[in-house]
Amino acid sequence: MATGSAPLSVATPHRQVENPQEGMRVAVWQSGSAAPHWEGEPLPGLSRDAAGGFSKIVIDGHQWRLFGAESGDRHVVAAQPADVRNVAARAITRRILVPSLSVLPVAGLMIWLAVSFGLRPLVRITEALLARSDRDLAPLRTNRLPPDLAPLVRALNGLMLRMGAILETQRNFIADAAHELLTPLTALRLQTQLLARSGSDGRRREVIAELQGGVSRTLQLASQLLALARLGGDAVGREPRAVDLNTVVRNVIAINAPLAHAKSIRTEIDAEEACVVNGDEESLNTLMSNLIENAIKYADLDGVVRVSLAPGMHSGAAGVSVVVEDSGPGIPLAERERVFDRFYRRSGHTASGNGLGLAIVREIATRHGTAIRLEESPALGGLRVILEFAAGRNPVAGQAAARAALPGGIAAW
Repeated sequence: MATGSAPLSVATPHRQVENPQEGMRVAVWQSGSAAPHWEGEPLPGLSRDAAGGFSKIVIDGHQWRLFGAESGDRHVVAAQPADVRNVAARAITRRILVPSLSVLPVAGLMIWLAVSFGLRPLVRITEALLARSDRDLAPLRTNRLPPDLAPLVRALNGLMLRMGAILETQRNFIADAAHELLTPLTALRLQTQLLARSGSDGRRREVIAELQGGVSRTLQLASQLLALARLGGDAVGREPRAVDLNTVVRNVIAINAPLAHAKSIRTEIDAEEACVVNGDEESLNTLMSNLIENAIKYADLDGVVRVSLAPGMHSGAAGVSVVVEDSGPGIPLAERERVFDRFYRRSGHTASGNGLGLAIVREIATRHGTAIRLEESPALGGLRVILEFAAGRNPVAGQAAARAALPGGIAAW
């Protein structure tokens, strides 16, 4: 007898099922009829009140699974013992899982072999790198590499090539710096010995003056070496910001005014507006200091040093052009590239120097993406240095007039 349409937890005994349709009962009711219009094998307790779709019912202590549907004016209900459906579901599950589980070991082995074979070139690269010393920067072999690893190895080779060039440059720089420092330090030692042997006050004063000059030159060399070391350590990697070159140039000329006055050199600035670039202010100040100091150092007595700033073009875009020229002897065309080498000093010139000023200038210019050229000054006859900067955004728009040159466009200091 039926106990209701709500499913109950009733144990379904396991039994051997040969046919998945075993125990199927079907009943059909006409509209408005309480008794089945057609019933295959009667199932006492089965009524037309069974809900549409799938449901469960317990009849005489046995659980049945029902499916009800409307077909026109007829209501059809199909019922089957739950244990038959459970057995069929387990059989279907076994038929699906057993083949899948039997394939899993083979699939796992194939995946392991594929991954091991695919990673073998990477393992070889790793072992080759681990076996190397920290001085071995030879390129890795790129033959017999899969297409997806070849770009990685080429990138590593490029990195090691750049690192090798940097290390070689550093070794050469250290050797050159040690050699350059050895000369003034040896001279200082000799001067101190001469000072100890000086018998007269006049001779002692002469030696002291020479000693002071040697100390000043050594300090200048140490300062320039420190500047190069900072540049080599990527000191310019700080966040760039807007820098007005007009202000930088004026400050540098003001600092070097005593040196220019001692040689009766007239310094001029030709600028009509603010010239703003993006960069590191400290490095740009060092760049302009080296250029202006060199110009004053090599200019003739009663000569002229002129700095011109104006909007220009850089790589086809708007930029800032800076020109530093002097009335000195200039640099011959054959030496204009060599003067950028570290510790290179032209033979025959009388001005003192360490051969680092223009090397520092080019280093800073390169890090700022600035083009630099050396020419002969058509107006003054000496050296003409041209710098082409990419323009930066002016953070104080409308204040260009406040930073313009003195009346007339050319300011004499």
